Amino acid sequence: MSRGFNGALMRAFGANDHTATVTAVHDLTPHCRRISFHSSTLFDEAEGFPTAFVRGWFPDGKGKEFQRAYTFSSTDADAGEFTMDFVLHEPAGPASQWASAAQPGDELAIMWMSAVPFEVPDENRPSGYLLIGDSASLPALNSVVETIPDDIPVELYLEQHDGLDRDLPLARHPRMRVHWVPRVDVESLAAALEDRDWSNWKAWACPETGSLKELRKRFKEFGFPRAELHVQAYWAQGKAMGKERDPAELEALAAAQVETIEPEIVAAASTTPTAVQGQWRAAGAGRLLAPLKRTLIVAGVLQAVVTLLQLAPYVLLVELGRRLLTDAPEDQLWSIGILALVLLGVSLALEAALMLWLHSVDARFSRDLRRRLIGKLARLPLGWFTARNSGSIKSLVTDNTLSLHYLVTHAIVDAVAAVVAPVAVLVYLFVCDWRIALFLFIPVLTYIVTMWRMMAQSGSKIPQAQSWVERMNGEAAGYLDAQPVIRVFGGEMASSFRRNLDAYISFLDGWQRPFIKAKTVMDLVTRPTTFLWLIAAVGTWFVVSGRTDVAGLLPFLFLGTTFGARLLGIGYGLSGIRAGTVAARDIQDVLEEPELAELDDDTAPAGAEVVFDGVTFGYRRDIPVLQDVSLTLRPGTVTALVGPSGSGKTTLAALLARFHDVDAGAIRIGGADIRSMPTDDLYRHLGYVLQQSQLVAGTVAENIALAVPDATPEQIENAARAANIHERIERLPHGYDTVLGADAALSGGERQRLTIARAILADAPILVLDEATAFADPESEYLVQQSLSRLAADRTVLVIAHRLHTITDADAIVVLDGGRVVETGTHDELLAGGGRYRDLWESAGHKAGVK
Repeated sequence: MSRGFNGALMRAFGANDHTATVTAVHDLTPHCRRISFHSSTLFDEAEGFPTAFVRGWFPDGKGKEFQRAYTFSSTDADAGEFTMDFVLHEPAGPASQWASAAQPGDELAIMWMSAVPFEVPDENRPSGYLLIGDSASLPALNSVVETIPDDIPVELYLEQHDGLDRDLPLARHPRMRVHWVPRVDVESLAAALEDRDWSNWKAWACPETGSLKELRKRFKEFGFPRAELHVQAYWAQGKAMGKERDPAELEALAAAQVETIEPEIVAAASTTPTAVQGQWRAAGAGRLLAPLKRTLIVAGVLQAVVTLLQLAPYVLLVELGRRLLTDAPEDQLWSIGILALVLLGVSLALEAALMLWLHSVDARFSRDLRRRLIGKLARLPLGWFTARNSGSIKSLVTDNTLSLHYLVTHAIVDAVAAVVAPVAVLVYLFVCDWRIALFLFIPVLTYIVTMWRMMAQSGSKIPQAQSWVERMNGEAAGYLDAQPVIRVFGGEMASSFRRNLDAYISFLDGWQRPFIKAKTVMDLVTRPTTFLWLIAAVGTWFVVSGRTDVAGLLPFLFLGTTFGARLLGIGYGLSGIRAGTVAARDIQDVLEEPELAELDDDTAPAGAEVVFDGVTFGYRRDIPVLQDVSLTLRPGTVTALVGPSGSGKTTLAALLARFHDVDAGAIRIGGADIRSMPTDDLYRHLGYVLQQSQLVAGTVAENIALAVPDATPEQIENAARAANIHERIERLPHGYDTVLGADAALSGGERQRLTIARAILADAPILVLDEATAFADPESEYLVQQSLSRLAADRTVLVIAHRLHTITDADAIVVLDGGRVVETGTHDELLAGGGRYRDLWESAGHKAGVK
């Protein structure tokens, strides 16, 4: 059967035919049929990721086949099985006709064209997902919903074309609201979108063509940036593509209301009554670079002028060659040569002046930006830093600012030059001889088609490659860190790393090996020698046939040979802009991070009593980790926080240290809200000993005196003695002056006692201990416990307990579960109560009544 231009185009892009056999037919509703298929070859190249689809060729009964794309409803790649849902229309198109008559044993020709899978980013996740579609795109929407984590809200708008649409199966999500919108006209779906601030939401829209046009206008009202939009029409309303309605039916739909189905977890409703322009992280680069916008535009215009001036000497050389071939007077030759040199000198001088100006602009911009960035980092909550490693922060301050330097001083002007030069050359060559100029497009089109074909076949591989790189970086770091153990014992970690490395190499080989010929072709067709041979061959033909003379070939020999290389420069120039804008976006994202609030309250702390008053907090504001927590820590007592993993113990202690600010309620020290206390004042009242000891680059003495830089050697030594670490320090090569590092390898327990010495010297009246003995050996645990006992004396102590036997003597034990306080009391009282604490105690292998 004939597939026409569409089939030829798909084959040109590398699509292969596969045969799928119908194995089962199931009617989901009277107007939707789920068909199961089996193909022995499809999954040799296809993948069953979310939103993956195939293109089927459906016969029309008249000798032709029409291509329609359908998303997988389910896949089993190992078995070669998959299902697709077909909405049956009246009047029916080829796909609908085929599906309505399909029976087990029928065959369908299908093609796989690689697509980009739907993925939720690990960092800077969207605030929510706005999903829009109808019955035709529902399989794709279901696969998206199943991929979105449970803590991200989802708004799903479905356009209802048939009363049976609501009977179609929907994926479940605990935070998804479903809106059924009866279609009256193309504006119905867009008009139904909630008027609110959609800042940092990502939209994924796949409705009918007419509805999508109106949605695009609506997205523009809300301010959605292109990077946060995925829009694609899944079908077009028409004779063979959708149901035609009579006037009575349209009136009934007009009277119908949008039905909203609330999620299982209901977040606070939006209070924004009208559509507002949101603010997205993806558009942060524009906000950061806004002060430079006019400067960069002027620089681009000047670079365009400079580029044209740099091409002018080549044009004059062409003219000089023509004059030489025609025996022109010597004075004409000299005048053209001198003019070419003058223009070359002027263009070089202008380019140097432009670079000098842009570097001076960048110097001022970078200076101010670094000041803003460093000042911002000083005002961010500590929780922002604990969620990131030092490498990412270093990259932010150093690498990203360097990328911005390249963007401001080079990337823009390089991109302008890369675009202007080939366009100007092409215009000039067309003016000289448009017939020869047309032949220059042969290698260019070959390059473009080959590149598009590779991209079409690599769509799903690109994000997989990025995931593999991140995974192997972590694997390699773990493998190197574990070398002492691996070399002695070998074992699972070494073989695991080798297996993953082999799998990564196999992935790269399977991805890139089929492209060897294509890459060779791309390299050859863009070389200057290829253009030279092409111009020579075509030019010889034109000269021999009398269509041009030898002088007519000079422009092509001077400028046409580098045409391909100049076109490739566009890609390099644009990649520099992309890298710079990503860096600008990341920097602006940090500059817009919320800072610690400062309450206008002069109340000074009176004592060391700590009060948590109705504290509510969540890392995402609409998902609380702690809810209405109230408790009091009295001076001279030890209060232990216990609970299952994820109950909020560490989070509550981190709020006291002001790693984050509470969303509701307050935390007070001596009657003063910690949000009103200067940072230095807060940390004079508060000491913190973590599970993993935190040491800085420096000497042992500098580490102990970190909170008291002017401490005397005697004070430092007394703190070390109290922490049972003095004797170990004395055995170091230079005692207290030993620089921590390779020459001062301390065990986990020794490092922990060093941090305890630091807390003893700081002498803060309030102390937070996060299971400081968790990673210590038995001997070190005993010494650490002794040190902690001295440290805790006469202080207000909050202990985060992961091992219950370490806190049986605490003055009070607070049991957290699900972010709420469920029990409070002493060890004996809580055991006798038979509640959650007793369950935790017994699950740890202890017997009731035994400490």
